[in-house]
Amino acid sequence: MIYAMKHSTRQRYALVTGGGSGLGRAFCRRLAHQRWHVACADVDQAAAEQTLAQIRDAGGSGQAEPLDVTDAAAWDALCDKLRREWPRLDLLVNNAGICAAGEIGAAPLEDFDRVLDVNLRGTLIGCHTMVPWLQETAPGGHVVNIASIAGVLPAPSMGAYNISKAGVVSLSETLYAELRLLGIGVTVVLPGFFPSELVSRGHFASAAHRRLAERYTRQAQITAEEVVERTLHGIERGKLYVAVGRRVRWLWRLKRLSSTTLLRLASKSYRRKLRKAESSD
Repeated sequence: MIYAMKHSTRQRYALVTGGGSGLGRAFCRRLAHQRWHVACADVDQAAAEQTLAQIRDAGGSGQAEPLDVTDAAAWDALCDKLRREWPRLDLLVNNAGICAAGEIGAAPLEDFDRVLDVNLRGTLIGCHTMVPWLQETAPGGHVVNIASIAGVLPAPSMGAYNISKAGVVSLSETLYAELRLLGIGVTVVLPGFFPSELVSRGHFASAAHRRLAERYTRQAQITAEEVVERTLHGIERGKLYVAVGRRVRWLWRLKRLSSTTLLRLASKSYRRKLRKAESSD
């Protein structure tokens, strides 16, 4: 597994989706700094090239690859290309994602479809395409799926995002059970809010919902770099779950102890904060 290769001198290879910005870019930069060769994949080719330029400016090694994670044929083509160029895949980071907010019954179904397609189906296709390659070179190799604390603690008005990330958690748990005895690691990451382009690019049912998400982001106490740091530490320790942020870890413990109580608290908090955001209209 990856954590067993911490001090390996051989060249290691990583594929990071959504690598053109935010958390994906932070993963690419950190892995390249640790002498990984990184394929930065993104639907925005120009953004992927910008990440690659940063990697090379810092003395790292990588390549930019165009990829729409919802396109199974594009995944197949990328896998074929990397198989020709690389001796193996050591690390797959399924990071690409989008967000939308709006209450069920009010937010358009199109928002649900798009978020589920990118966040859940995109992650599933990535695993379905790349895991057989990992199995061929096992033992060794690791899959990292970026979920969210929303995947285990569903926030009101974020149904599309919650459902997609809960699916990523379940997918990761399934993979963990399937791959563990082969010596392939699986880690699912559960961060809270942190500064990124996720909110600015998201779809919101109302201005109040957008302001609420922006407020959570401004109040965030973790960064993309911290998420990467905690994730890599979790990989080294062979952890399935990596919850990032002190408050997030506390909330997750409370959820496991008393899920109904926590959901009631979340409901009251959401209504109070939404009314405040609406009063700003």
